[in-house]
Amino acid sequence: MLNVTIKLYIYLRLSNKLVRYSSSIIMVRRIEGTIDYEKHNEVLNDNHKVLIYLDDMTLTDIASQDGSYIRKFHTIAKLILENQVRTFPITFSLEYDEKDVEKTSNYSLRVRIVADGKTRFITSSSVPVLTKGYGDMVDIMVEKIDLM
Repeated sequence: MLNVTIKLYIYLRLSNKLVRYSSSIIMVRRIEGTIDYEKHNEVLNDNHKVLIYLDDMTLTDIASQDGSYIRKFHTIAKLILENQVRTFPITFSLEYDEKDVEKTSNYSLRVRIVADGKTRFITSSSVPVLTKGYGDMVDIMVEKIDLM
């Protein structure tokens, strides 16, 4: 899906000064899909958030000072669904600006479902989207985090 927002350049002449208001064209695209859990009877509590991130995965592994690698995500879009759904599957539509996506880069979605300030569900594997043969329609499985 495509939404186009157009901003125009406006020039004003004020006190013999030419003032330019900059503008840009924003090409809004969407990634749509569902988030599911293997046990469909799981009910989310009243105080929860579903966080969906679109990450540029091209440069995710960064060397730390001790020689090990840490994973750093460069998030280019985020969607928060707060108390909007109670059961799985959860449908979503994440908007992003097309100019933030390069055809040669790798992109992935990740999901966190937080309840009462604690992470309850996450994606445990990569969910590639948008480039290198991956599209903008996805089905995401999440795993439950055991709280002790």
